[in-house]
Amino acid sequence: MDTHANAELLRTAALKRADANFETAPRAGLVIVGTWLAVAIVLSVVVMNLIFFLMFPLPRLPQIGLIISTVLIVVIVIAGWFCSRISNLALSGQMLSIKMTFWTATYDLAGLRSVGVDAKALKGTLRTFGNGGLGAFHGYFYSKRMGKFRAYVTDTSRSVVLRWENKCVVVSPKDTEYFIEEVCKRTGACRQN
Repeated sequence: MDTHANAELLRTAALKRADANFETAPRAGLVIVGTWLAVAIVLSVVVMNLIFFLMFPLPRLPQIGLIISTVLIVVIVIAGWFCSRISNLALSGQMLSIKMTFWTATYDLAGLRSVGVDAKALKGTLRTFGNGGLGAFHGYFYSKRMGKFRAYVTDTSRSVVLRWENKCVVVSPKDTEYFIEEVCKRTGACRQN
């Protein structure tokens, strides 16, 4: 049987499978540290501005500017945390959906080559764009070992790496084994250990 016919059989089988939903892993490790670090920085800025405001009376215009800048910093951090929330992962046929607060990222699993747990997937990475630990690792990352990849991770120890020929996505489902099993059944991808 040729590879095209085999791929078509897998796609047909995947479409017949019921949708599968997966909880994301609870926030852990570096995500908790990153979140608390951001909270500490915001509280420090607020306290410093409050002390400065009370100790050095300023004319009205600078007071308003100081208040607005403090409120903006708090709002930006809260919005960043809220936007980075990853609520769940879902498989529908050969489509992976990653549900965020305001949008859903989708990936076609056709052509997926391998899937496997890699607790060191985010180790030594450079964030090129996105959130580096405030509520989740979410965005575009790069490392020598992994190359360029997208991450949607709440617990780095449960990182599951999905590799295609020209892209890579890292997610962190609560039940990594069940997630990998379902992806392999739907795509025929190799399990990477």
